[in-house]
Amino acid sequence: MHCRFKSALFTVLMLLTGGSSYSFAQYSMDYAVSMAGNVGNGTFAPYYLSANKHGLVTHSKSGYLRAALSRDLDRSKRFSYEFGVDLIGRLSSTSPVAYYTDGQMTERRPGVSAFLIQQLYAGIKYRMIFISAGSRELTDPVVNFELSSGGLIWSGNARPIPQVRAGFIDFVDIPLTKGWVQIKGDLAYGKFMDNNYLKTHYNYYNHFITTGALYHHKSISFRSNPHKPFVVTIGAELAAQFGGTKRIYQNGVLRDDLTSKSPTRFRDFLQVLVPTSGDGSTNVGDQAYYYGNHVGQWNLSAEYTFKDKSSIRGYFEWYYDDASGMGKLNGWDGLWGLEYRSGRQNWLSNVVVEYIDFTNQGGPLNWCPTDFENPILTTEATGFDNYYNNYFYNGWTHFGLSNGTAMAKSTLYNTDGYLRYKHNRMRGIHVGALGYISPEWRYKVLASYRTSWGSLELPLADTEHDLSGLLECHYTPAKLAGWTFSLSLAGDLGKLYGDQWGVAIGIKKSGILTIGK
Repeated sequence: MHCRFKSALFTVLMLLTGGSSYSFAQYSMDYAVSMAGNVGNGTFAPYYLSANKHGLVTHSKSGYLRAALSRDLDRSKRFSYEFGVDLIGRLSSTSPVAYYTDGQMTERRPGVSAFLIQQLYAGIKYRMIFISAGSRELTDPVVNFELSSGGLIWSGNARPIPQVRAGFIDFVDIPLTKGWVQIKGDLAYGKFMDNNYLKTHYNYYNHFITTGALYHHKSISFRSNPHKPFVVTIGAELAAQFGGTKRIYQNGVLRDDLTSKSPTRFRDFLQVLVPTSGDGSTNVGDQAYYYGNHVGQWNLSAEYTFKDKSSIRGYFEWYYDDASGMGKLNGWDGLWGLEYRSGRQNWLSNVVVEYIDFTNQGGPLNWCPTDFENPILTTEATGFDNYYNNYFYNGWTHFGLSNGTAMAKSTLYNTDGYLRYKHNRMRGIHVGALGYISPEWRYKVLASYRTSWGSLELPLADTEHDLSGLLECHYTPAKLAGWTFSLSLAGDLGKLYGDQWGVAIGIKKSGILTIGK
């Protein structure tokens, strides 16, 4: 059986590489095997042990083993392919969730998945056009993923969403501009995979739960000549939830008369691509406004590179939930950042400073006279945007973690079984720094302070604050090629997350796996 399996594997690899014995002899893949664990004093892991980890670390005591195998696109070739598989086995503590059953409110502790297919994907490219399918860890291209607080639409904070994507593999020159203007964009459709998570974390008492939602994403960016010292990039990104079934509970009773399903016909895929109002078969809200729940951002970055290869870059992401935010009628709301790179592996190689503001949200009121017959008040007020929340869908999350910025406290922390954001009206600052003590030793420091006013829907009686920090050290010994050891210390102080601390350790071995001689 072992010989048959080996023979079949070799046959597949020969087909993928063109069938020649020379190609087969040179066939190689990247591999990574790692293990990590964390422990702390709270119910949940400290903020920086959890934030922007693609959903892998959530609770105060957890550990996992991870094995990945992948092959990247070869951009030097006209035609190339890629694939990846990333498997994780983990153990984790749990957290309580309020649950209504048998006429009374009780408590249960939903389990954490012991086995994850974190990534499983394949893709091809021809020239600069690619198409891929599967689940893959993606991050925001505007910000520095390692040091930033995270992008506003898709930050890499939550687990990946399986999807089919197509677009430009990188920036390409726009014809007739002689390389002075480049374009990049992508388009994707996928499916949220957290139905079971939602069902086990909802309290079944009041409000609603929506399952079976689909995913859509599109982006476009323009960049000036990247070979010049001064480079400007401007873009837009839009993502959406659509489809799914919404069920409303009142005092523990399912209201069948209020249950509604969002259709997913071919025309609906087009409607979410070019946002338009729903027809008579969609819910009332989609008919009055737009089909699906759309979240988007404008972004701009400007970078100057000095002669010594150091650089400084300023950037912003302007978040919007509707047309008023798209027209920037939401004040200073958004992510504002400044980044410095030394261009060398020295004691301060990279620094990021960010300010995030979600306090305006278009104002506290929303009034649309056209929604009513003969309204007395004819003035329009386009506020109450309620970021990351929607009347039909649960919060903009996947498995309880924010798809957007982790600075908006995720719904995972709602132990009362409420599936929407409670702390999306907030303001904060974030600082990240990275440097090298020696070629083998690297450190990273993250710190943030934020204030929450709750949400426009559920305002707090008094503000809640949080101070979070992380100190992390990586050791990559020259004598042990491919090995990396890490130690992280993190803590939170304040009412928003509670006073808690945690420590994490990690070991990773990566390299190139070559099959054949």
